[in-house]
Amino acid sequence: MLKDKNRFVFLAPLSAISRRTRLYKISNYIHQNNRQLDIVHIGWERNIGERDEIYLDYDIEKKIILKGGGYGGSKIKLFYFLWIIKSFYTCLKLKKTDVVWALGFESAFPALLASKFKSFQVIFDDADRFSMLFPFPKPIKLIIEFFEKITSRNVYKHIIPVIERYNFKSDNFYILQNFPSKSEILEAKKIYNKTTYVKDKLVVNVNGWLGENRGIDIVKKLCDEKIEGLSFIMAGKLDCNDAKTIVNYPNVQYLGEVANAEALASYYASDFVFTYYKPNSKINTLAASNKWGDAIMTNIGVILNEEVLTGKFLIDYKIAFSFRTDNESGLIQILKDCIYNRSLIDNIKDKSREASREFGYFEDQLECLLNKTKVFNG
Repeated sequence: MLKDKNRFVFLAPLSAISRRTRLYKISNYIHQNNRQLDIVHIGWERNIGERDEIYLDYDIEKKIILKGGGYGGSKIKLFYFLWIIKSFYTCLKLKKTDVVWALGFESAFPALLASKFKSFQVIFDDADRFSMLFPFPKPIKLIIEFFEKITSRNVYKHIIPVIERYNFKSDNFYILQNFPSKSEILEAKKIYNKTTYVKDKLVVNVNGWLGENRGIDIVKKLCDEKIEGLSFIMAGKLDCNDAKTIVNYPNVQYLGEVANAEALASYYASDFVFTYYKPNSKINTLAASNKWGDAIMTNIGVILNEEVLTGKFLIDYKIAFSFRTDNESGLIQILKDCIYNRSLIDNIKDKSREASREFGYFEDQLECLLNKTKVFNG
């Protein structure tokens, strides 16, 4: 039996866990399946005013240990260093019965060190491998990679989205694919049925972090082409000037920053989801987008740039169009072909529907992992 006041602690350098899709889904799963378990977020409020969990319909305990720094700039590495130090000292106050879900090496490493004194379990969620995030000098990069390997082999589980990012082996690897939860799919269908969306011969969905590294410049060029029969649905944080410009275009429906289920609902009104990653870093070429799983489970196609090596399975399943980032003319032509030949879209949607039968929902994967932790098995 689960003892009262056991806690599931998210140690995550985020203002709010509900703003990160994977953590949002995990929190909901825990809330729905283990009401006796307290959920805690130890976080970093990067911009003042972002800490509120506006997408959760239940309360969690919040402890902000770092404020400021934003999401980039010259000082961001200093803030990460401060996060590591503060995380270590904060984790020394945790209980033996706690389970810590640590987002990123910058959280897992200090949590692991503290666990040697406090004996709590650490789950290392490596959504974006830290050594690939920044252009570290080679000696620093090698040191970080060494400690990433040590951390991986000493935590309870090392959660990874794809194996291709790693040049070492670990018995603790656990692949948690980025697929939607069943409850979110059901909620998305309800939202779709009562929402009015743009209708056109071809509708492309662009959602998530709408910034320079996510191909928004390409989306702007597609919009500027004014292709008859092509419209866009956009949702998410506007993080660059191009994004702020195109949401005002007549062929774009912008939904705003919305909850995960609302973004997912818009897939049912779309034919493709756009998932370009600027190939200027290794982590981008080894991306593991939530949008791919969302597209498969809502039975639509994917548009991606071929430099993203981890997207090859989408090509193999014949549910995606792929072009080099600089091949804008090829992308424009295939979109025009889809507009004038609907069977191209229908064939991809059929393949996507077939693929959805092979992949499980997010909670199916999560259940296998969490049922073996201290707080779930007693």
